Order: sequence, then C-alpha cells, then structure tokens
Amino acid sequence: MNQHGGYRHPFLVGTHFFGGVGGSSGHSSLILLAKSEAMTDNPRTITELAMNQLSYQLRSRPDWWKHHRDQSVRAKWAAEASARNYDVRTPSANATIELSQKQVEYILDELVGYASLRDEPNSCQVSCFERIWESKSLFDPLLISSFNDEISHFRAPARKRQGTNCIRAIVDPSLHPLVYNKTWVSLTEGKSRPSSQTCPPPQATDIYTLSQKFCFLPTDIHISSTGHVEFLSYINNIHPRHDKLYDILSTILTHFLPLFEHCLTDLHRNNPLHQRIQGSCRYTVWDEPDQPEFSDDDEGWSNYEREVLDWALNRPINLPDVPATGYPGGIEYRRHVVDLKSKKLQVVVRVSEINLKPGDQTYFSSPYHVEGMKNERIVVCGRFYSCVENIKCCEIQFRMAVTYPRGFSAGDSGATLRTWGLRDGDSSHQYIGSVPIRTGLSIVFPNIYQHRHTPLQLLDPTKDGRMTVVSFLLIDPDIPPIISTSNVAPQQKEWIREALDESLDERIPVEIVEKIMEEVEGVMEEEESWAYSEEMLRERTEFWKRNDNYHFCIPFDIWHGPEIIR
Repeated sequence: MNQHGGYRHPFLVGTHFFGGVGGSSGHSSLILLAKSEAMTDNPRTITELAMNQLSYQLRSRPDWWKHHRDQSVRAKWAAEASARNYDVRTPSANATIELSQKQVEYILDELVGYASLRDEPNSCQVSCFERIWESKSLFDPLLISSFNDEISHFRAPARKRQGTNCIRAIVDPSLHPLVYNKTWVSLTEGKSRPSSQTCPPPQATDIYTLSQKFCFLPTDIHISSTGHVEFLSYINNIHPRHDKLYDILSTILTHFLPLFEHCLTDLHRNNPLHQRIQGSCRYTVWDEPDQPEFSDDDEGWSNYEREVLDWALNRPINLPDVPATGYPGGIEYRRHVVDLKSKKLQVVVRVSEINLKPGDQTYFSSPYHVEGMKNERIVVCGRFYSCVENIKCCEIQFRMAVTYPRGFSAGDSGATLRTWGLRDGDSSHQYIGSVPIRTGLSIVFPNIYQHRHTPLQLLDPTKDGRMTVVSFLLIDPDIPPIISTSNVAPQQKEWIREALDESLDERIPVEIVEKIMEEVEGVMEEEESWAYSEEMLRERTEFWKRNDNYHFCIPFDIWHGPEIIR
C-alpha cells in the first residue's frame, strides 16, 4: 500500500504533472503514481454541475425520500426544475444553464439511488456533492444545549487574535502544539524515554507541504464494537477535570462516526466517483469566416479576428449529455465499505466562535483552504454547528481540484468554455456546492475539497449574533499514527501548577513551590504558547497560498494539455 493508504490527500505538488494534478507526466514513476492514486477528479461539465444543484435542492426537501416515487410529486418537481435556470460558478465567470427535460428526468430517476444511500437510522445522507455527508437532526436539542452550556465556561478567558476581533478560539489546537526539537515526547505511552526527549522535524520531501516547526497534537480515541467513542488521552487545551464536557464530546463523536464511515467509504480509492455526463463536445458547423482578401487590410483583419472569436464562441455545438437511455442505476454501489468499529483513531478537536455585535461590519472568514499540513495527514473533516443565532444566510462552500479536460482541439476556447466553463489560464478547479448553516447541522467532507464560509452578517442589526463551530479533524486511519497527546504530557504550565497546589501540603512555602515549577521541563508559559500559535497560523496561511498555486489553482493550458486534438 502506498504512503497514503486507501485515501487521497491534498498535499501534492501538482505542477509535476502535465494536465493538472493527476494528469500525465514526463516521469514514468509519476504517471504510475497518478494512475494508482487517482490523485484528482476529472472536470464535470457545467451542465452536470447544474444538475447537481437540482439534485441537492430536491434532496434538501423534507421527507423527499418518502415522496420521490409519487408520480404527482414527481411531475410537480419536474415542472419546477424545467421552469428555472441554474447559475453555475466557474473559475473566471458564471454560466447560466437551462436543463433539458431528459436531464431533469435523469435527476428524478437518480433519487432512487440516493434514497438507497440514505442512512435512516443515523439520519444522514449525501450532501451537496459526492463524498460529502450531512445531517440536520443528528442531535437532540437537549444535547446541543448541554454542550453550549459546558463550552461557555471556556468563553470568558478565550483570547482573540490580532485583526480578528469577531472570532474567538475557544479550543485551539494551535496552542501548545508539538514543537519540533522542543516538545518532550514519550515513544511508549505512559513511559518516559529520556533518550528521546524531543522530536526532530520530518524529512522534507517537497517544497511546501511539510512543516519543519509544528504539528497539531491529536487525541487518541477507541471505537468499541458497538460504535461508542472513548477518549484514550486528553484533548489538547481541554483540562481533564472537565469530565462532563469530555462525556458530551464523546457522545457527539459517537454520533459522527457513521458520517465519517460514509465519507471515507466514498473517498476510498476502490470507489471511483460517479459522473453523469462523459465525453466531449462535437461541432455541427465548420465553415469559418472568410479571411480578408488583402494582407494589408488592417481594418479587415481586425473585423475578421472579432468575427472568428464570435464564431468560435457561438457556432452550433453538440455538448456531451446524459446517456440516451437515462439514469443507468448503481450510484449506491460501493466496492469497499469502511467500518471503523473496534479501531483506534486519532482526531484533532477545535471549537471556535464568531461573535458579531450591532455596528460590526461583515465578517469575512478564511479563504478556500484545506485543514492541516502533511504533518497531520488529516483525511476527513467533521463540522458541528452547535449555535447559529441572528446570522444571515451563511453557507459552507466547497471546491475541488480537477485535471484538464480531454478531447478538444488546441486553442478551442469555445469548446472548453461551453462544455466545462474553462478558459485558457483559468484555475483548474470547480465549485461543487454549498450547504446552508443552521443550528444542529452536522457535515463531514474529505480534505481533498477546499472549503470556506460565506461572509457573515447580522440578521437583525440591532442584536448580537453568534456562530459556534466544533471541528473534528480525522487523521488518516490507514497509515501509522502520528505523535498525539498519548505521547506528550500536558504542556500547559498552569495545569502543572494547579496539580502541584492540589497535591502538596498547603503548609509548604510558596517559594518552594515556585522553585519546583522552575525545574519542570516540557511546559510552556501562556505567552510563549501564544507566540508559537501565531507563528504556526502564519505558516499555515502561507501554506494555503502555496496549496492554491501547486494544487488547486494550476492554470489550464488550452494549447498544451494532454489528449488535445491537433
């Protein structure tokens, strides 16, 4: 098995490949790697992306899986779908798509497969795009209320970062992280190894994906044979004395387990991504505008160039379409099904909160990004929105890297633009959907998709607004575990001081306690930890930019891509 096991990661240098991430390469080893790892996805036609919008809109309706076979309901849905247009965002513009009756019927027929995929016992289903799973009713209101009450104890002392007055990191994995060549690490759980006190940075294998300074410290968890989650070590920056919060987080993670399993199943290399429309376009008219009669006719040539451009973008074309026989069935079939029960996993826990007050301007969240770096090997991300109060129409959006399209003539922007929404020089990615955020929403998505929140605004500008987000970042379960809180004792100096105060005789002078604390190694003062955190976040922000350049935003070359017709 390769270094990434059964799952793909977004930590690649896509410029090594000819035709975008996962395209061909001049190096035979990279060609084999691209084929074996299926490093990225083929682009969807803009028509299929519009069909995807329709599918998610239908599957967002209450009890859709109970009504989709009803012929009167089906006829109503078909009429509504045919009466509207769909706006598809492309890398450089927007496209307005009108779906044909055959395409609408395909989506309606396809609902049978999505209904089969729906996990009714766990109240979850495929979300806005393949591999993304969601639930709007995973938790009862009492559990949500209990969590919000418990996490409120962390809210008051939580610190805000410079330039981010609206966002508060309540449980922040960038505080007290693994610092290479500094953090004490025990190679055997529960047993100190003085000869291996610190951990060296990983050997750099490429130009940007591995941090040489920091790594998140995940928490080890055990999944019982019945699917119950048990924490095997402390959660970084949550004191073990908060036993009720640990119990609630254990319950939340237990409920998230089926979503993780479904997402990992769909992400597995043995389960290729389904595409509704395949193939390329075909022109029906080939007569180009006539060239000027005289070579020195500047005005004529200028007019000719405009006519050719207009002709290229508007001449009749047969775009690829769904099969003539309609939906072929089988989208629910999986060659490999992931079962995490009776396994030991690792997860990074983060809790953040965005607070808006009357008079605050719109809050713009992070740009499109993935979670972590190659050090953590995060494969799947879970989000639980425990509180969304007085926030207007916020969504979580997704985009994916794609290879160059195939089967068009070199320089034929009319074909690539009308088929896939791609112009020469456009970034090789596609916008694959968004999910409205509400209290209680649970969503799990693969880390090969970038994500971001849309800008936040107050619904009622006279009242406060708040959004609390719990993130569970799952380390790839198919590869050896990374250093976790099982290997690193708490680095919070105040925790050690509190433990000393509780265990030592109160008659011991404070000076002696202070002397003991001076001898304690492997801990961080609050300001020191905060400085490391700020440096780590700057490093990660720079990584996001490079990840765009080398993976998600590789320019589409309409003249020199693979399988171009010349």
